[in-house]
Amino acid sequence: MIAAPYAWPDGVRGAFAMTVDVDGPTPHLWKSRDGRPRPAELEQRGYGPRRGIWRVLDVLADAGVTGSFYVPGAYAQQNPAVVREIAARGHEIGLHGWMHEPPVDLDRATFLDVTRRALDTLHDLGGGRVTGYRSPSWDMTDAAFDVLLELGLAYDSSMMGDDRPYRLAGITEVPVSWALDDAPFYRYVGGPDPGHPPHRPREVVQRWADEVDAAARYGTLAVLTVHDWLSGRPAAAAALADLLAHVRESGVWIATVAEIASWHDAQGAVA
Repeated sequence: MIAAPYAWPDGVRGAFAMTVDVDGPTPHLWKSRDGRPRPAELEQRGYGPRRGIWRVLDVLADAGVTGSFYVPGAYAQQNPAVVREIAARGHEIGLHGWMHEPPVDLDRATFLDVTRRALDTLHDLGGGRVTGYRSPSWDMTDAAFDVLLELGLAYDSSMMGDDRPYRLAGITEVPVSWALDDAPFYRYVGGPDPGHPPHRPREVVQRWADEVDAAARYGTLAVLTVHDWLSGRPAAAAALADLLAHVRESGVWIATVAEIASWHDAQGAVA
């Protein structure tokens, strides 16, 4: 049975969140920690802090959209100007591990340590009050949820159990979707785990526009996830700009993930 319509603010039907995973080289450094990183992939991912993040920030500024940026602690430590600029432009900053390590790779004590360390780093760099977490690789453990609660975080945005906010393991979950992530469409790095040849950006954003239109039709939530080293490339960024223009015309509520989680909590919802 389909649940009753979700009560979004001001009676709007549907919501949209613009999110950016600001990974840079950290995922490759984590995966290759017992071997030797590949310079080719490091440089490809280095496009993010060098060029991509600035283009994505400008696209959002031109569209008048405030987003949620999830930043690994090690990336923030190495690129403090990026974190400060994200904060200066009024965007939300959230946790994304220390070295983009999935919780399934860590025991509870280590996960607590790296998450607290990332939290302190983001705060010290001007990230404000960090209230949310996004798991690297969108994978979680029961212990990881316990740690988020122990650290007083308000929400997680890593799971896919609904198409609107819900409660999971004692915390508010703002769900994501692989259909609204740029990695399946743009990630291609060569080597032993290359990904798939990139799709045409115009075709990708049409898929995303369909998801936004469906959210408006069914009263659900569309959380778009992009990576600056992928969607910061010129053609992808131009297509993203067109998508955001479409989102603004769709009539959905455009909000940060923190705002969506706060709205859900204010309704006193338990599901």
